[in-house]
Amino acid sequence: MEALVTYAPFKMGFEHRPDPRPARGEVAIRTQAVSLCGSDIHLYRGDHPYRTYPMIFGHEATGVVEAVGEGVTGFAPADPVILEPLIPCGKCYPCRIGRRNCCSRMQTVGVTTEGALAELFVVPAHCVYRRPAGLPPSVAALVEPFSIGFQAVARGQIDAADRVVILGAGPIGLTTLAAAREQGARVAIADLLESRLIIAQRMGAELIINSSQADLAAVVLDWTEGEGASVVVEAVGSPQTLESAIRLVADAGRVVIVGVTERTFALRGVDVTKKELTICGSRNNLGRFQKAIDFVAGNTELARGMITQSYPFKEAIAAFEKADRDPAETCKVVIRFET
Repeated sequence: MEALVTYAPFKMGFEHRPDPRPARGEVAIRTQAVSLCGSDIHLYRGDHPYRTYPMIFGHEATGVVEAVGEGVTGFAPADPVILEPLIPCGKCYPCRIGRRNCCSRMQTVGVTTEGALAELFVVPAHCVYRRPAGLPPSVAALVEPFSIGFQAVARGQIDAADRVVILGAGPIGLTTLAAAREQGARVAIADLLESRLIIAQRMGAELIINSSQADLAAVVLDWTEGEGASVVVEAVGSPQTLESAIRLVADAGRVVIVGVTERTFALRGVDVTKKELTICGSRNNLGRFQKAIDFVAGNTELARGMITQSYPFKEAIAAFEKADRDPAETCKVVIRFET
């Protein structure tokens, strides 16, 4: 099989490798489509906190079953499937209390174990979900980021009573927007890139804010009739937006941090106690993958609207270069495999 291997930051190459065979409890999948995540680009650049080299990236993926290992039931060759890339240890404290999405020893397909940017890849059977009939592979590859959005909404306990501000209209901000709208919430979203705000408007944002051109705090106060947002979701991962989230949220409000960064940010204790804020992180998803599949299958055109570029696998390096070089022109980049 052919595989795209990343050897070091910005250094990729294709390798021919033996076809992998599934061991007991595993499934081999022939890849049909992989969507590039923002974390893939950070891994490519070398500034992701979970980076490992050499590595085959690709964790937003779909394909068909090639073979199943001993003991696997419920799947057979040619079954269309979608990858959930999480491999929790099952033994650490988070796993023991039912929070396996933040497993202390989490392995992630395409991040810490070899992923789907290859003609074939092998994963534990619990990572595999059936792909609904009629759901195109290029759109099915977006299910995983939608599961992240549904997790962020659950962590923020968002419902129809909320006015939500999302900071960042990248893919995770957009999927959080869709999940919050599904709950009936009113949603405003802010970003520096007009191209992404246009996509957000198409996906149901009540208010889009270009924070390079407007006073974000003033606009949010006006939209919320002077109260601030009941929930702010930080989906950028920068000190500036993390600090902004605390300023924008209402008294007794909730802040959900889903953006990933290794950098520190300033937080005044009085802002937390005076407002009696609930501040929580959101990581991966906890039991929301099937919900994300059902949502994408029922809202195919909405999900498809996030795709801005599509490349054949042989041009996958160019896909990474494009996503890294031109963020204003890219939202979701999909890599297609011939089947």
